[in-house]
Amino acid sequence: MIEDDADLAALYLQQLRRDGIPIEHARNGADADAFVRDRVPALILVDLKLPDVDGQELVERWAGDPVSGAIPIWILSNTMPEDNLWWHTAPNVQRYFLKSKVVLSRLSLEIRATLGLPYGERLSQRSAS
Repeated sequence: MIEDDADLAALYLQQLRRDGIPIEHARNGADADAFVRDRVPALILVDLKLPDVDGQELVERWAGDPVSGAIPIWILSNTMPEDNLWWHTAPNVQRYFLKSKVVLSRLSLEIRATLGLPYGERLSQRSAS
């Protein structure tokens, strides 16, 4: 997850980790780019307004790379999707979430479904064993 707002990042990280999602956090574009190239995550959650680089630039950079271009990207932004129509043509962007409308428990369910992670009763059963 790439998010420069420390409080918001802490909220997301707490919920997603509690729900059994392995997640790492980068606060800026440079750290995110290095992480994506070194570790090749299964999914990228990216904010578009970062302190050092525009999120769109990162998305386009990753799309041009054969390895990172295959990683699905979900945008988390305060900007309306209608103001960023470019994301429809980005080959690796699958989803666009308006931060003010995100329900973390729902986001968690969608991430787990996308990554094939257990959820609900299966998560509880796995944790108990």
